[in-house]
Parts: sequence; structure tokens; C-alpha cells
Amino acid sequence: MRQTLVWALLLMVGLGLLYGSGNRSYGLFDVDEAIFTQATLEMRAAEATHGMGALAMPTYNAEPRYHKPPLIYWLQSVSLSLTGTDFMPGGWGLVGARLPSLLSALLTVGLLGFGVWHLTRNARWALYASFILALNLSFFIIGRAATADGILNLTALALALWVLVLLFPSPLAPETPLRAQLRQRGRRLYMQRWGWVITGILGALAFLAKGPIGWLPAGLVALTLLWARPNRMLVWQILAPLNVVMLMGILLGPWLWLLFNQHGANFFYDFIVVHNLQRFGGDLGNSQSNFYGYYLIVLLVGFFPWVALLPTAVLDALRKPSGRWWRVAELRARMASHDAATALPLIALVWAGVFIVFFSFSGTKLAHYIVPAYPALAILIGGWLANTPRPMNGLTSTVWGVWGFILAGVLGIAAPLLMGLREATLHGWLALAQEFFGFTWPLPDTLAMAVLAQPINLGVGFWVAGGLMALLTLLVVLVRCGKAQLVPMLAAAQAGFLATLALGVVPLVWGYTQAPLATLANSLKALPPSSVVVHHGLHKPSLLLLSGHPFIKTDHPLQVLALLKQYPELWLVAEQPDLQPLLLELKNTQAGQVLDAKCSAGTCLVVFAPVKPSV
Repeated sequence: MRQTLVWALLLMVGLGLLYGSGNRSYGLFDVDEAIFTQATLEMRAAEATHGMGALAMPTYNAEPRYHKPPLIYWLQSVSLSLTGTDFMPGGWGLVGARLPSLLSALLTVGLLGFGVWHLTRNARWALYASFILALNLSFFIIGRAATADGILNLTALALALWVLVLLFPSPLAPETPLRAQLRQRGRRLYMQRWGWVITGILGALAFLAKGPIGWLPAGLVALTLLWARPNRMLVWQILAPLNVVMLMGILLGPWLWLLFNQHGANFFYDFIVVHNLQRFGGDLGNSQSNFYGYYLIVLLVGFFPWVALLPTAVLDALRKPSGRWWRVAELRARMASHDAATALPLIALVWAGVFIVFFSFSGTKLAHYIVPAYPALAILIGGWLANTPRPMNGLTSTVWGVWGFILAGVLGIAAPLLMGLREATLHGWLALAQEFFGFTWPLPDTLAMAVLAQPINLGVGFWVAGGLMALLTLLVVLVRCGKAQLVPMLAAAQAGFLATLALGVVPLVWGYTQAPLATLANSLKALPPSSVVVHHGLHKPSLLLLSGHPFIKTDHPLQVLALLKQYPELWLVAEQPDLQPLLLELKNTQAGQVLDAKCSAGTCLVVFAPVKPSV
């Protein structure tokens, strides 16, 4: 037991260093990180003027931001009070903005490990599940991002684990003295009678984190056990859902009252209908794919290398030791077992499977939507690894090896690819590729060409990441071939890979995509407060965050022409493709003139003034 605690402590310290490394080396990314942090700043400013009412719902550019409940903003406000609000690279405000997600990630990992140990009393299973959850790309990104998703992962997991604890009470050891057994039975009955109180508190927190989606993992666990266990009435009584709903209403009441008093019913329509129902039913314009198998691709990349062990862990949960398949009645009996170690793999399989399939049918698909299913995947794979797995099929291991080396190759060629694409004429292997595939170069997309042309020092980050991916591939193939003792080495290599991304790759991505915007934001920051700033055809919250200048949003040249009639000068930010129609309209109508222009990587800051009529 003491050795397990030492390993758990070392794991948490190491993860703290890993997740916190390099957070000050690059700024906040558009759109999500910048818009969450800007909304927090506006909430803090409004609180000084309007008091507690401003905490109900923050604003973005002085408009209510109904997209998410306020827990992330409250937590960011506390952390920014400690670190300040300097969001340029090197500033401590970057740490403050990302601190709630970082702490949420560490607590999520620790909570999963403790929960698995409490339920199964299997320390190896708990440790494996913890580092599988912590050491994958998708969870790592969320744990370092200034968004609400890290807090969602924590609250959703806490609620799901609590439901499991209620329905799988700790077993009584036969050698336990009678008095101790009676005390334990008393605590168990007390928890079953009043456990709904904690369920209600955790449910309210999950809603404040990101809305009803925080209840889905716990709901899947509860429904699975309601279906599997013959005594459904006892399960219902222990969960006490009506009491939970009542308590959540009481706990959320003060916030809902402040919200309704300040904004009326707008939040309920915009958040519940638009950003939940309509987002699921149709594409709101920011979906990353319409492909139903999209999340399989996300798992293949974002959950590597552990995804290579997932199919066998699933088959192991569904097959008997003899190799025959369990029948549905037998699977149901295993899930109905009061031994958590027997039931947990199948419950985790239902949790993860239904969650991923559910979002696969969503009209709007973003990669991080399925991350709340990752704790279940970690439980499933961790339990399989903890039981000394047998060697797996050599052909499938070869397939996973090929996939891993493809990923390593993509990372390995990234640096020379970016260097070669800076030129208007391709040379060497890129010229051969152009001749073979027949693609047009330079690209007709002027914005993409301007971004690629930036003279950024690429360093060795991509090379090192590619080498570590190749090592990960070799290790995971060996683990699949029966070398289970290499699992700690696999975890260490994955930690090194993630550290390389954080320190050597992500800052380069920020340099390409965000540093030019930061340059323009500094120009806006120097303007007098009375200056009129226009964002034309773009949605880049980092410009507002870094400059501090509110803006007017336009999408059509006629809107800009109307503004020119109202103001003596406009400072307009637009990407080059959106700027050209505006300049053409100004030339045709002679309604305005360009006083100054500055462009950085395809994004321009242009000063317009109306043309004065000749006397």
C-alpha cells in the first residue's frame, strides 16, 4: 500500500510538471481560449460597477455570452486575481487563464485513480487507468487550454464515479470484527439514504461547468445498472432522482434568479435551444466534419498509443477466458454483479461506447466532445493491462505499427515541408510531388500563402516529436506482443512526446497562426480609447483581448460604408481575401479613402476615412 501511494504521488507530481510546462511560452489561441478569457475580464470589470449581478452571465464585446454557464469564468477570475492579466508570451496571465483547466485535469486523473482503487481495491488497475487518461493527446490539450472543457471532464467524472460508489458499496471483509462490520453497515445504509445530497451537489456543479452534457456519463452508468440489476426499485431508491432534481433546482436557484433578473429568458433559449439542441441537430458553422466515423479518426490520433490496446480490451471484456463469447444474459449478469471489479469493464464499455456513438450523430462535431468518455476507456484498458494480458495477434500488431510509423512520418516531414512551402517555386522532393500529383502552386488562397511565408525558426521540435512517436509505436507493438512489463516505459515515452509538443511544437503553431494577430493588436492598443475599431469578416477574440478595444462587427462592404458616414475615421481589421471586395466597393463609390495600411501574415489593419465632398 505504501509503495502504491509513493507511485501515485510521483505520478501526480510528474503530471503537474508536464501539464504546467511551457504555458507561458505561447499566447492564447483563437477562438476558444481568447473568448473565454476576454469574457472573464469583462465580467470582472462589470462586477466592480454592477456588483453580484454581473456574475450571473459575462459578456463578450459588451454582448451577453450565453454560450456556456459561468463556472469557468468564476474560476478564471479567481486565478487571474493571483497572476495578473498579461497575456503576451512570457506573461503570468497565461498561467492564470489556463490554471483552472490544469488543476481540473490533475484532479480528474487523481479522482479516477482513487475511484477505481476504492471500487476494486486493485492498485495496479487504478495506476494504469490514471496514466492512460492523463497521457493522451486529446486530454492533454484540454488540460492546458483556457476553456470550460477541463472543468466539464472533472465534474462529469466526479458525478459518474459517485453513482458507481453508491451502487457498489465497499465489500465487508469476512475477518473484520463484528463491531467494525456493524459500523460499516451503518455507514453504508446512511450513504445510501442520504447519498442523493452529494449527487445533487455534483449535478449542479456539472451543469454550471457546461450544461446538461455533464450529466450524460452518470446517466449512462445509472441506466446500465437499472437495466442489469433485477432489483430496479432498490437502484431507484438509492439514486433518488426526484430528490436530486429538487436539490439541483435549489442550488442553482440563486444563479438562475440573478440571470433571469439581469437578462430575462434569453439565456435559456440561446443556451438550451441553440447551443445544445440545435448544435446537436445541425451544423452551427463550426463543425469539423460531417462524417459519422469522425470520432474513430479522433481516437486513432488523439488517443494514441492506448487506442492500439483498446480493441483487444473490448474483446477481452466481451469474451470468456475460454475464448467463447458471453451471451447477452451472461453479460447482463456480470453487470448486475455487486463486485465492482467484475461489472466495471462492461459498465465502462457502455459508458464510452454510447457516449461516442451519441456524438457521432451530432450535426456539429468537434474533437473534444468525446473526451468525457476517455475515463471509461482508461478504466477498460487499465483493467485489461492489470490482469497480465496475453500476447495479441501478430497481424493486427503489424497494422498498428504501420499506423504509428505513418504518424511519426507526418511529424518528421513537418519541418522540411513548412520550410519548402515558403518559396513561390517548389524545389527538391516537393517539386517531384507537385509533378506527380499535379497540384497548383502557389495556392490561390492568398491568406494561406501569407501564413506559410513567415520566416519562423522551426527548430527541432517536429523532428524530436517524430522520433518519439516512432519509439512509442515500437513499444506499443511490443506490449501487444506480450511484453506487458514495458507499459511503464511506454507511459514515460508518451510523457516525453507530449512534453515535446508543448515545448517545441505548439509555440511554433502559435507563431504561425496567432503571433501576427498579436502584432496588430499591439497597434490597436496604442490608439486613443475613442478610436472606432471594426472587425470585418473575421472572428478573432484575441484582438479584443490583447488590444482592449471594443469593436464593431461587419460582414459586408455596405456596412462599412454606412459606418464611414458616421465616424471621421475607422480602424478596420480584415483578412486579405475579405479586404479586396471592400476596397473595390470604396473605389467604385468613392465614399472613403485609405489613410494607412499594415498587413501581417495575411491579416491587415487599415485606416479608412470618408472622402470629403469638394467645395
